Formats: sequence, C-alpha cells, structure tokens
Amino acid sequence: MAASDSTAQPNALSQLIDARPITAVQLFVIALCAASMIVDGYDIQVMALAVPTLSRSWALPPASFELALSAIVIGISLGSGLLGPLADRFGRRTLLTLGMLAAGIATLCTASSSSLTQFVLWRTLTGLAMGAAIPSCAALTSEYAPLPHRSLAMSLINIGPPIGAFAAGFIAPPVLEAFGWRGTFLIGGAAPLLIAGVALFVPESLKFMLTRRPSDPRIARYLRRLAPDVEPASVYMPASANPPRASPLALLNRTYRARTMLLWGLVGLNLFNLYVLVSWLPTILEQSGWSAAGAIRGAVLIQAGGVVGGLTMSRFLDRGATKAAMVTGFTLAAVCMALFAVLPSGPWWVLLLLLTGVGVSGSQTSVNALSAAYYPPAIKATGVSWALLIGGIGSIIGPIAGGRLISWGLSPTAIVALLAIPSLACALGAAVSRREWQAD
Repeated sequence: MAASDSTAQPNALSQLIDARPITAVQLFVIALCAASMIVDGYDIQVMALAVPTLSRSWALPPASFELALSAIVIGISLGSGLLGPLADRFGRRTLLTLGMLAAGIATLCTASSSSLTQFVLWRTLTGLAMGAAIPSCAALTSEYAPLPHRSLAMSLINIGPPIGAFAAGFIAPPVLEAFGWRGTFLIGGAAPLLIAGVALFVPESLKFMLTRRPSDPRIARYLRRLAPDVEPASVYMPASANPPRASPLALLNRTYRARTMLLWGLVGLNLFNLYVLVSWLPTILEQSGWSAAGAIRGAVLIQAGGVVGGLTMSRFLDRGATKAAMVTGFTLAAVCMALFAVLPSGPWWVLLLLLTGVGVSGSQTSVNALSAAYYPPAIKATGVSWALLIGGIGSIIGPIAGGRLISWGLSPTAIVALLAIPSLACALGAAVSRREWQAD
C-alpha cells in the first residue's frame, strides 16, 4: 500500500527523467536524432563531392556551382527560422518526420536535375526540409536525455554532421565511378526517407505534450515505458517550464550587447570558414594535383578532425574551460591553414586537413554551447535562434566567396591560407570573452 501511495505523489517530469537510468526508449530517440544529423551532414557534403564530376559532365567551370553549393545552406537557415518553430505547435516528432520525408523527396528530385537552375531549386527545398527537422532533433534529444547523460547526447547530435560528411567521402567515390553523380543523390534521398519511416515509431516529446496537450492519451502510454512504477496522472510540468516569449531586441540591450556581438562574430566567421572548406576542398585538392577520388577522401578529413575535435571540446566544456578550448582551437586552425602555403602537397597536407578540422569544426562545438550559456532562461531560446541565423549568413556567404576566389585564379594554397585570417580573428575574439558572461 505504501508503495502505491508513493507512486501517486506529484512528480515533476524533468526530475522524473533525470533521476532514473536511461531506458531503451530514450536511447532509441537519441540514436534516431543522431542518425538524422548524420544524414544532414552527408547531404551537405555530397554536393561538393559531386562538383568536379558535374563540372566535367556539363562542361561548366567549377565556380558555376557556387549558388548550387550555397542553396542547401540557404534553405536550412530559412527552414530553421521559419519552419522549425512549428515544432512548438505541432510536435517535435511531427516536424522531424515531415522534414525527413520532404528532404528525401527533394534529394531524389535533385538526381533528376538537368540544369543549374533545377539544382538550385531542389537543393534549396532540401535545405528547407532539413531546416524544419534539425531543431526537432535537438529538442527531442534534450527533452528525453537524463541530465547525467545530456551533454554526451547533445555531443552525439553535434558531431552527426561531420560524421555524415566524412562517410560521404568514402561512399561517393565508388558510387560516382559506377553510377555517376546521380547515384550519390539517390543514396542521399533514400536515407532520410528511411529515417522518416522509423520516426513514426519514436515517442513524441512528453514535455511538449504535457505543456500543449495535457489530455493526450499517449502521455500515459509513453510514461509507462519510461517509469512503469509511477502513476501517469501524478506527473506534471512546472509552470516555469513555459516562459513568456522574449524579443530579439533583448539580446542587444546594455547587459547583453557585448557578449551578443562577440558570439555573432565568432559563429559567423567560423561557419564562413567551415563552409568554404566543405564546399570547395574537393575542387581545390584536385587542382593541386590530387586524383579525383583522392581529393574527395582528402576533403572529408576535416570532418574526421571535426568529430575528434567535437568530442575533445566537450570534455573541456564539462570542466568549465570553454574559453581556453576556443582560443586553442581557433589558433590551431589559423596556423594549419597558413601552413598550406608553406608545406608541399602530400602527407603533410593529410595531417593539416585533420588538424584544421579539429580547430574549425571542433571549435564550433564550443560556440554552440556559448549560444545557450550566454543568456538567462527568459531569452535563451531567442539567443540560440539568432546565433543560428547569423551563422547561416556566414554559411551562405562562404561557398559563394570560395567560388569567386577560384574564378579569380588564386592558387589553391593561397585560398586556404587566406582562411587563416577569420580563424585568427575568432581566436582574438575568444581571448577577450569574459567568464562572468556565462553566469546568468
């Protein structure tokens, strides 16, 4: 009788999730969200890997594809800002499923493109769909992962894109050789369709349902899978879990202006660098004498470095050494990119590509953490959303700028070495950041 009484006591959902061992259901949610981000990374990278083949097939200079390379990033930025928030109205699982379904269809349509205009259209629509799904991945993961495992779970989400991009470097060469560029997009379209099907079996966020749909009959069913000894009717969401909407102008008031401008500078410049590399390294390496297959594999080495860097940075973040990690990472990236102009192509470049990935992609993990840590709960979501928007601008400009540098006839080593300047600026910016800014 006493045990039955205890299960009927009021239980805050967050405390209930955090206090219990992680379950198979939660691992399923985290794994599916990580897989979705891996597919996102593949889809972004595969266009860059296909550019040299497309350039030869269509008899067009590589620089002609600069807008096609930026199209998916434009779509992701717009999709995250315009469609992503719909998850707060219709549900995280709903947006994730529909987003993956639409992304798969748009990518399959990309494989049928016969002109640059069609490429830009389908890549933009693919990005819109991905942008709608990505915020739901982050929300589902954070809302289902117990606090002791939340940092690791979010790290797995953050390194999903570089894992997918790295995998693309090994999938694309044999596919390009056997089936041409269309084959790479057929694979890229099948994967999100598979995820959309599996997502139908993922439980909706309990925090979302208790906040928006407290009478939903699925709540009791999902709670029994997480905590079978707890009476579902006793579980509730605290009123503070649903704060009022904040204005973006609050990010620029006197208290937060300095940290906001610094954060926007870091995320914009670093993602500019990352997307120049992601978009144009296959072309740059091939122009430097690498074989087509070797250039593709070499280009994704920065993604392998990003996985290592992201996991390493996460350990620093857990120990409160965010500033030291960022300064080290950005400095490492600047030095490595400058060395491309000095060291000969070959084994040294393999090492430089790996370390550049550790610095550029790995540091982005710290910047992503700052976008949440710099603001109090009342404006935290607003701060994260606007950091993503500013980062999207850098991601869009990067591929276009890289194409222009190539069209101007700059040498491959000069192009990479120039990217050391934004990384150095990021290192200086990180050095002047203040520890107390994270106190809110």
